[in-house]
Amino acid sequence: MTKRTMILAAAAMGLWLAGSATSQAATVTAGDPTIGGISYEWGVTMGQSDSAVISTGGVGAKSWAEPGNPVGLKGWTHTSDWVALDLSGLSESTVLTVTHERGATDSLFPAFSIYSGWQDTVSEPSQFKNIGNTSYFPAMTYLDHVANIGGTSGLDSGTGFTSRSKQYVLAPGLYSIALGGNPSFDLGQTGTLAFVATLATAPVPVPAAIWLFGSGLAGLVGLARRRMAA
Repeated sequence: MTKRTMILAAAAMGLWLAGSATSQAATVTAGDPTIGGISYEWGVTMGQSDSAVISTGGVGAKSWAEPGNPVGLKGWTHTSDWVALDLSGLSESTVLTVTHERGATDSLFPAFSIYSGWQDTVSEPSQFKNIGNTSYFPAMTYLDHVANIGGTSGLDSGTGFTSRSKQYVLAPGLYSIALGGNPSFDLGQTGTLAFVATLATAPVPVPAAIWLFGSGLAGLVGLARRRMAA
C-alpha cells in the first residue's frame, strides 16, 4: 500500500510540473508595438518554455555606453535596439535567460539593460541611464544590466566578451530590454554593428523542500493506512 501511495503522489507531482511547464509559441515582430514613448525596434511575446531570436545589424558601436555622453546618461536611445517584452500571458513567474552576442561583424562588444514596464507615454530622448532609472522613463523601473569591455562608461580597458548572458526570475508582466554595444578601449570605434540576441523562458525550479514534503507526506499516508489495516 505504501508503494502504491508513493506512486500516486509522484504521479500527481508529475502532472503538476507538466502543467506548470505549458509552452506557448513565442512571437517576434519587427517594429514598435506601442504608441509614443521609446521607439521599440522589436515586440516579443513569450509563454513558458519559449525561445525567441532577434538578429539585426541595427545597433550602434557605442549604443550602450557612449564615453562622450554625460555621467548617468551613457546610453544612446536611438542607436540601441529596444525590445518590448510581453510576459503578461504567463500564469506564474518564469526564468528568463537573455543572451546577447556578436553577429556577422566582430567589432561589437554586446551589453544590455533590463527594466520592468514599457515606456509609451513620453517622447524618446537621445540618451538614457544604462545602469539605473532614467527620470524621463517614469513607466520603467531599472532591474539590472550586463556590461562588457569599456564598462558602464565606455572608458575602461579589459577583455571583450563576444557573448554576454544572464538569468532573471520575472513575474508575469511587461519588460523593456536595451540591447547595445560597449565600445572597445579604442574610442574611435564607430559604425552600425550586427548582433544576435536570444531570449528563453523556463519554469522556476521547484525547491527541494517541496520534494521532501511530498515524499514525507506520502510516507505518512502509507504509515496511517498500515495502522488502519492492522
